[in-house]
Amino acid sequence: MGSADEMSGSAETELTPEPPAKPVRVAWMAGARSVERLGRSLQPLAIGLMDELVEIVAFAPDLADVRELPCPPVELLRYGPLRRWGFATRSLETIASEIRARKIQLIHALDTTSAPLARTVSRELALPYLVSSYRLGAALHPGRLGRRVAAVLAGSEPVRNDLIRHHVTSSDKIHLVRPGVYQVRHATCFTDARYSATIVAVGAMDDFNAWRTVLECFADLHARKRDCAFFLIGNGRAEHQLRLLAEKLKIQGDITFADRQPYSQLAGIFKAADVCISPARSRGVDMSVLLAMAAGVPVLSAGDEASDFLIDGRTVLLYPAGHTAELTVKLTGLLDDHAGATALAESALAHLREHHTPARAVATMANLYRRVVAAGTFVGRKAATAGAA
Repeated sequence: MGSADEMSGSAETELTPEPPAKPVRVAWMAGARSVERLGRSLQPLAIGLMDELVEIVAFAPDLADVRELPCPPVELLRYGPLRRWGFATRSLETIASEIRARKIQLIHALDTTSAPLARTVSRELALPYLVSSYRLGAALHPGRLGRRVAAVLAGSEPVRNDLIRHHVTSSDKIHLVRPGVYQVRHATCFTDARYSATIVAVGAMDDFNAWRTVLECFADLHARKRDCAFFLIGNGRAEHQLRLLAEKLKIQGDITFADRQPYSQLAGIFKAADVCISPARSRGVDMSVLLAMAAGVPVLSAGDEASDFLIDGRTVLLYPAGHTAELTVKLTGLLDDHAGATALAESALAHLREHHTPARAVATMANLYRRVVAAGTFVGRKAATAGAA
């Protein structure tokens, strides 16, 4: 976890774009869940890029949830399965044809799941491409990105360091571009003492021990007759065990289990909450916690290695995964000290305003796009032939 001093380093890509002379046309390549996971940052990015004269055409699978994409300004095109029964379909040819027809200059894989498709299309059309990565140990193997990869964009400092350490491409091509999200002006927690405190725990329910800690903490608060409403949001292989544990602890009537929610819904849920708990550690940038912080809610987190916005005492309160006693003490502290909880939420908002604003993400991305295009599109035989046509 990075310290405040480490967070203020100069590794993040900061560029002052020149006044754009003409539009830049970029294809966004999305995988099955790319837009769902990243939609709350893609939405303001797409809108901001329109003002920078960057035209976006997004390609997404037929069944992908793309409600977060603003269409317009984004033009959305769907594609079917790329392979069926082991054989390539015509989808790849269709994607290439649409990109060629729209005179796209650059391809951007929104996450590593869509990197293979972006690389294949870039090779087919002799176009440069970029890949965004939000996970440690991402499936980006040295040498497999190909010579047309113009940049790899890391969603956090730990992810950037991991990409450099694994030599996925030359270090000068690896840039730090943190996701930008809309933020409320002020903390939204504990605004009306007439209502029960709403505590929301969110994440993948795969690690039983991590979530057991949350249920035991809730059981302790219930036994002490604390006026709280408890919600668990998520799905996973440990969900059935957790429901059984809630019955064993005799709190099943006081807890609401809810299925995993789209990130677009989570933003509203967090605004109505008083405290958010993230018990499930992951190797990816935790967008749920980022949205909770942006909603003005104090966060308790078991931490993870990829999210550099998790700074203990400044943006969140960290607790060791599986330690019920420490989680209970810290959660009780927030419930007893509303001023302290509000101060933590305000501090988190200040951090986001410094590192995770949509304006910052737009300026950085627009400048990277223009630099890549200005460096010269990889014009090959097929691209040249298409241009002549």
